[in-house]
Amino acid sequence: MARRKFELPGIQDLSKEQEAVRALPKEGQHLIVGGPGTGKSVLALIRSRRHQRDEDDYLFLVYNHLLNRASNQLFGENLKSNTWIRWFRQTFRETAGQDIPLRPPKGNGYREEDWERIENIIGILPESATNVGWPYLVIDEGQDMPPQFYDSLVSFGFENFFVVADQNQQITETNSSRRDIENGLDIDTKDVIELTSNYRNRYPVARLAREFHTGDPASPPPELPAGVPSVRTAPLLYSYRANELNDVAARILRLADLDPRRLVGVIAPNNKVRERYLKALRSVEVRLDNPRPTIETAYMGEYPDMAFGEGGILVINAQACKGLEFDTAILADIDEYNFNPQEPDATKRLFYVMVARAIERVFLFMKHGKHRIENILPKDSRILRREDL
Repeated sequence: MARRKFELPGIQDLSKEQEAVRALPKEGQHLIVGGPGTGKSVLALIRSRRHQRDEDDYLFLVYNHLLNRASNQLFGENLKSNTWIRWFRQTFRETAGQDIPLRPPKGNGYREEDWERIENIIGILPESATNVGWPYLVIDEGQDMPPQFYDSLVSFGFENFFVVADQNQQITETNSSRRDIENGLDIDTKDVIELTSNYRNRYPVARLAREFHTGDPASPPPELPAGVPSVRTAPLLYSYRANELNDVAARILRLADLDPRRLVGVIAPNNKVRERYLKALRSVEVRLDNPRPTIETAYMGEYPDMAFGEGGILVINAQACKGLEFDTAILADIDEYNFNPQEPDATKRLFYVMVARAIERVFLFMKHGKHRIENILPKDSRILRREDL
């Protein structure tokens, strides 16, 4: 399998603003904010490597299992990590001697945490249960954990936090604003470090991503890399007919075939689209110059064997793309995203996240017709070109 560059930078490769973050003391509460590509997750992993080198008791927490797998591969040497909710439920059970309280099930059967009861239980625990020398916590994508999570950790007696977050990348129903995290961890606004430079995206990708920034000053967009708008290099939106999905799949496969070292992420709006694209990519017959790329998917507890340091195609739902990085990102069937004209920022934040997953190129696919999602798409062809398949 062709290898791609997938490794943490050395200390000598960090910028001045990144080095300032790396040099923060291990003790205390730290919040680092910045847009996509500013290196927040990398700095969180470098922080974890520092703890591991010093033989500290630490834990790296992420939002979902797929990001946990990618982070472990990037770290490369036995990262102590977990998803935040799995770890918190386990910690609560071990400390409080009971399972975490849950609210009544929703329509889909999922039961959310009952944070009020959780806080009440923690509040009556004996001091001996909470004064146990908690580990250093390094939290990635901190905006996707609810405010009550931070409140509960402080109530448990956790003292040392290193949190990286971006308020404009909130794509979960329960999330934390920058102010929520500051208040929960008692961090003064003047002590928050803002990262401003984009080290991931090429200019056309970064320029398109900026179109979806909500304008929220709590987390400004990163500076644009060098470049100028150009129709020739702009990301491309293809419109296709429903019976042309195999043609779409063939185009994606040929794109991956151009350089087998590249990792292509196909990001779907829902599970039905994910399954349609996965089936088409695996079954369509197409002439390629190289062996057919590895095609993997991730969904509901099933996670790929794909190495993120190798080329191939990964097909996932939008909610699973948080924190990931692809050489090329394919936004599949964007016409199927829910768009509420009364609350456009929710959809814009999602597109902000998805587009910014790409390092080099972005392609969008949309079925023919008039769709409400057009309300948030740029009309300037130098920022987003449009073609029929």
